[in-house]
Amino acid sequence: MKLLHVKVEGVGRFGTPTVLQGLGPGVNILSAANEAGKSTLFRAIRTCLFERYDTKNKDVKQLATDGLALPVSMTLGFEHEGQTYELSKSFLRSASATLSKGGVVFAKNRDADEQVWEILGIKQDGKFDPAAYGLLWVEQGQSFAVPEPTEGAASVLNSAIQQEVGTLVGGERARHLLKDLAEELKTYLTDGNKPRKGGPLYEAQVHFESIEQQRIDAERRLAELDSNLDKLSGLRADWARLADKAEADRLTSELNEATKLLNDGEDSVKSLERFITDEAQALSLREAQKSKLESLRKLSQRIDGTRRRLTQVKESLTTQHEQSEKARTATAEALAERKRIDGEIETIESRNTLLQRIADAAQKQDKRQDLAGKLDRLVSLNERLKASDAALAANGVDENAIKALDAIERDMETISLRSVAAAARLQISLKQSANITLNGVEVTEDTVRAVTGPMTVDVGGLATITVSPPAASLEASEAALAEQRRKIKVLLDRHGVADGDSLRRLRLARVTLELQERDLRAERMALGIKEASPAAEIARLDTAVRQIDAEMLQHFEGQDPATLPSPDEIAAERSSLHERLGSLRTARARCAGVLDAQNAILSGLQKAIGELNGEARVIAAQLDADLTTLPDAMRHEILAAAERDFEDKLAVHRVKSLLLDEKRANVPTPDEIDKRRNRVARLGSAMANRTASIDALREQIARLEGQVQSAGGDGLGEKLTGLATESAMARREVERHAERAATLQLLRKVVEDAYNTRREELTAPLRRHLKPFLGDVFARAELELGDGFSVSGLKRSGPESEIFDKLSRGTQEQIAVLVRLAMGAMIREKGHDVPIILDDALVFSDDARIEQMFDAINRAGRNQQVIVFTCRARSFASLGGQQLRIS
Repeated sequence: MKLLHVKVEGVGRFGTPTVLQGLGPGVNILSAANEAGKSTLFRAIRTCLFERYDTKNKDVKQLATDGLALPVSMTLGFEHEGQTYELSKSFLRSASATLSKGGVVFAKNRDADEQVWEILGIKQDGKFDPAAYGLLWVEQGQSFAVPEPTEGAASVLNSAIQQEVGTLVGGERARHLLKDLAEELKTYLTDGNKPRKGGPLYEAQVHFESIEQQRIDAERRLAELDSNLDKLSGLRADWARLADKAEADRLTSELNEATKLLNDGEDSVKSLERFITDEAQALSLREAQKSKLESLRKLSQRIDGTRRRLTQVKESLTTQHEQSEKARTATAEALAERKRIDGEIETIESRNTLLQRIADAAQKQDKRQDLAGKLDRLVSLNERLKASDAALAANGVDENAIKALDAIERDMETISLRSVAAAARLQISLKQSANITLNGVEVTEDTVRAVTGPMTVDVGGLATITVSPPAASLEASEAALAEQRRKIKVLLDRHGVADGDSLRRLRLARVTLELQERDLRAERMALGIKEASPAAEIARLDTAVRQIDAEMLQHFEGQDPATLPSPDEIAAERSSLHERLGSLRTARARCAGVLDAQNAILSGLQKAIGELNGEARVIAAQLDADLTTLPDAMRHEILAAAERDFEDKLAVHRVKSLLLDEKRANVPTPDEIDKRRNRVARLGSAMANRTASIDALREQIARLEGQVQSAGGDGLGEKLTGLATESAMARREVERHAERAATLQLLRKVVEDAYNTRREELTAPLRRHLKPFLGDVFARAELELGDGFSVSGLKRSGPESEIFDKLSRGTQEQIAVLVRLAMGAMIREKGHDVPIILDDALVFSDDARIEQMFDAINRAGRNQQVIVFTCRARSFASLGGQQLRIS
C-alpha cells in the first residue's frame, strides 16, 4: 500500500476543504509549524482507515471542528497491488462511507469498511486488527517505546520469519500452541496455580468437599445419637427424684411457719417506731429551748461589746480626716508643675509635626510619578476594552445563529431527499449500438433516475420522450423549499450577510474577538482590576494624583520650596527637639509619680474613712436591732423565763426516753428480722427452683426423645456407608483433573524451553534487516532482542550490554525508530507493502545523530514509502525526499 493523497473537511482546525497531496514512493516530508494540523492529519488517516463510518466514539468526536456543525469528512487515496483506490468517509453527521477502485464506486457504508480491511489484509477470521499498520504508524509522543506487536502484527512478523528460516519450535505454530495451552490451563488454574473458580478441577474439589462434609456430618449425628440415649436415661432418674410428694409437703410447711414468724416481728418493729417518734419530738423541743436560752445569753454579751467598738471607731475617723487634708495639699502642687511641663511638650510636638509634614510631602511627590504611570497604562487598556466591546456588539453571530442555519439546511436536504424518494423512476437499459441522450447528456451505461423535474430522452434521433412529475408534487416540494429559503433569507438579513458561508465567517470572526476579549480581561487582572471596567480604578488613581498635587499646593503656597529646610536640617532640628522632649517627659514622669503616690494615699484614706463610716453605721444598726430583741430594762426577766421553759421540756423528755427503752427491750433486733426474712426467701427460692427444675427436665426429656426417634429412623448406618463410597470416587475425580493440569504445565514448560533454545535463530531475520539501519547510527553496535520482538539491551564497544531502559531518552527513541524501519523492511521484503508514518519523531536527537537517522530513513525509503510529519523545518531540511504542503 502507498498513500497518494489525503483530503479533510470539518476536521480539527481544517473547517474548510483541505488537501495533502503529492505523496509518492520513498521519503515524503511535511514540515509545518506547531498547531498547523500535522497530528490532526495523522489521526484523520488512521481514523479513515481503521474506524467504522457510523462510530461515535470520543476520539472521532474530538476530531470535529469547534464551532461548526459540519460532518467530520475525510478522503484517503492509496495504491495497493497495482490498483488505485479511494476511501471516503463522513462521521457523526450524515455518516457514510464509499470505496472506489479506478474511479468506480464498488462498496458503500459497512461494506466499504469491510472491503478495505480485507484488501489490506487486516481482517482475518472475522476479527479486525491493524496488524503491521498499527506497528509502523507512530503517533506523536509514541516514538520512544519499542513497538509491541498486536496479535495480527505478531502473525505478520512470524510469517515473514518462517518464510526465511522455516517452521520452528517457537515460531508461529509454537506461539499458537503456547496460546492454546495457556487457554486450557486457565480453565484449571489461576495465575497463582490455584484451582480456578468454575473450572473442572475447582468443581471436582467442591463436589469432593461437599460429599466429605456430608460423611463427617453423618458420623457426627451417629455419635450424637449414642450420647443422647445416655443423657435421656440420666434425666429420667433426676425427674423421678424431684417429683417426690413428701418432699414437697415438707418444704411447704417450713415456708408457712417462717412466714408467720417474719410477720410478727415486723408488726413489733412498726409499734416501736411510734415510741421512737414521741421521744424524738420531746428531744427536739428540749434542744430548741436550750438553743433559745443560749442565744439570749450571747445577745446580752454582744450588746455590751458593740457599745465598746462604736466608741473606738469614732476616735479612728478623726485621725483619718487630718491625714487626708495633708495629701490634698501635696497633690495640688504636683498638678501645677505637670501643667507647665505639658504646655512646653505641646509646643515641641507641634513643631515636630510640621517638620514631619514637610518630609511626607516630599515622599508623596515621588509616589505621584508611579501613580501617574499606572494611570496612563489603565487609560490605554480602557480604550482597547471599549473598542473590543464595540466590535463584539457589531458582530452578533452567536452559536445559536449557526445552529439555526444548520437546522434550515438540514430541513432543505430532507425535503429534497423526500422528493427524490417519492418521485417516479426513469430506467434506461442500453442495447448494442444504441445512441441515447438524457437532458442532452449521452447515456453510456444502464441508468436509473428519480423524476423530480421534466426529463427529455432522445433515442438516436428517432424519437424524443419527455417525462414530467405530477404538478402537485412539484408545487408542494417547491413550496416547502421556498419556505426554507425564506427562513434563510430572514436569518441572513438579520445579520446583514448575503449567504451562509458569510454568516459562518462572521461567526469565526466573533470567536476571534472573544479570544481577544479574554486576553484583555487577563491583562486587566494582571493590573489588579477585578471590576468589568477599569474606569473606577482610573478615577481612583486620578483622584490620588490630584490629592497629592493639592497637598503640595497647600503646604508650599506662597513659599519658595528652596527656602524650606533641607532633610539634614530637618533631621538635626528633630534630634534637638527629641532630646528636649525626653528631659520634659522625665520631669513629667516624676510629677506623675508624686501624683500617683498622693492619689494612692488619698485613695487609701478615703477607703479607710468609708470603711470606718460603714462600720459605725453597721455597729449602730446592730446595736439598735439587739436592743429591740433584748431591751436593757427587761433583760433579767426574759433570761429567767427562758431558763424555766428549758427545765420543763427537759423533764418531759426524760419520761419519753424511759418508755422507749422499755419497749425496745421486747422487740426483735434488726438482725433477727433480717434472719427471718432470709429464711422465708431461701425456702421460697427452693420451692421455685424445684418447680422450674421439674419443668425443665420434662422439656429436655421430650426434646431428647424426639431427637432419638428422628435420628434412629433415617438409616444413618446405611447412609454413612454410601457417602464413604461417593467420597472415594470424588477424590479420584479430583486427582484426575489435577494430573491433567500438571501435564499441561509440563508441556508448556517443554515448549517454552525449546523456544528459549531457538530464540537466536528466530530473531536472526529481524537482526539481519536491522543491521544496516543500526550501522547508519551506531557503528559496530548490536541490539539484544528478547521475547515478543522486545529490545533488552544495546552492545557497543564494551563486552557488557547496556540495559535499554537505562539509555538516554534520545537514544531510546532512535533505537525504537530503527527497529520499526527494520520491521517494515522485513515485512516489505516478504510481500506486505505497508508505509511507515512518523509524527514528530526524533525530538531529542542532537545535530550529528539526527543526520545519521536521516541516512537510515532514506535507506528505508529506497524500497518503501516513508511519511514524516515534523514542526522542525530547519532541522529536517537535509532529510531530502518529497516536500509536502497543505492546501
